[in-house]
Amino acid sequence: MSSRLPAAFALVAIAAIAITACSGSTAPALSSPDDIITAALKSTEGAKSFHADATVDGNLSGDLMGSGTTQSFNLAGTTASADVDLVNKAVHASFAVPALLGLSGDLIVVDQKAYVKTSLTGPMYTVSDVKETAGVDPTDTGKTIDNVGDLLTQPGIEPVKGDDVACGSKQCYTVNVDLSADELTKIAGAQASSLPVKTDGSLKLQIRVEKDTNHLAGITAEVASATQGNLKLDIVISKWDEPVTIAAPPADQVKAS
Repeated sequence: MSSRLPAAFALVAIAAIAITACSGSTAPALSSPDDIITAALKSTEGAKSFHADATVDGNLSGDLMGSGTTQSFNLAGTTASADVDLVNKAVHASFAVPALLGLSGDLIVVDQKAYVKTSLTGPMYTVSDVKETAGVDPTDTGKTIDNVGDLLTQPGIEPVKGDDVACGSKQCYTVNVDLSADELTKIAGAQASSLPVKTDGSLKLQIRVEKDTNHLAGITAEVASATQGNLKLDIVISKWDEPVTIAAPPADQVKAS
């Protein structure tokens, strides 16, 4: 099992939830889907921390085990959770992927170091430097927010306001984005290889934004790909700006380099 696999899950999770750290007081009512997205992105500017819980369902095809053979995995039961300290660019996440040999693990990113342990590699953490990959620094939430904002507001994407829904004890706006494979290809252009899904698949997004605060309460993404399978990712966000302490694991729990 490559050590890149847990990191890949973590990066996707971080990229997917980074836009959800929102702050603010009671906000005026919004009716335009573009205004809702803009308000949610803007409200991240003063955020200090948040918590996210994610679930994944569906089937994924690919050479995920590094064996040179394409396989299909049922990802039902896949979960992840994360506490994110935006001020100190730190993350503490856990994940479980039962389809991958019962894989589970823990990830800590702090002080530009990534500490990872999994059920397949034993009880000790391995440590590595956090490096920018494909122009993305996983610890730079501000840059990730800008990238996501650019994607959602570029020509060719037409968000649609849906019905308001309950999200926990609050009411949320919903904004839906529905892109075909052809639309994804046109929008991605030269950046197609950096997308988390191949452009032979369609993408449906539902973005949920709290009406009273403009906090982004959640994201649901559905991907249908002829080559990579059908996936549904649901992320729920909570604990805005609550105190969080993320520290490196004790030295006796880290493998020597």
